[in-house]
Amino acid sequence: MLSMFLVGIISWWYSGGIASRWRHASDVWVATVEFFSVGQLLTTLFSPYRQISAGRVQGSFSAVVRASFDRLFSRIIGAIIRTFTILIGAVAIYLQFMYQLIVLIFWLFVPVLPIVGVVLFAFGWVPQWM
Repeated sequence: MLSMFLVGIISWWYSGGIASRWRHASDVWVATVEFFSVGQLLTTLFSPYRQISAGRVQGSFSAVVRASFDRLFSRIIGAIIRTFTILIGAVAIYLQFMYQLIVLIFWLFVPVLPIVGVVLFAFGWVPQWM
């Protein structure tokens, strides 16, 4: 009876459990990718920041030059902020991927840890605390 229970747990752990863990990891990773929207940030890299622009200005030469400078300044600020956001997003996406990969690898070895503990106990190894 106990052996059937253990076989059921182990078979779920390495089939349904790992599939569920994989789906959760991919959902979290996709959510992180969508949160930073790196693709959208790359396509709008040189767009005006917060869509602030002087628009078309008709008037004196100095007003046209001032409006052009305002648009250029807004685009530079937008590119700087989007570049930093892309860099931070890339780091966050990479760290999230590595974390989920470590969790998945750890998931594979968790059922073996009690056996390892029993074997180490049988050999007389006890962890030394301080």
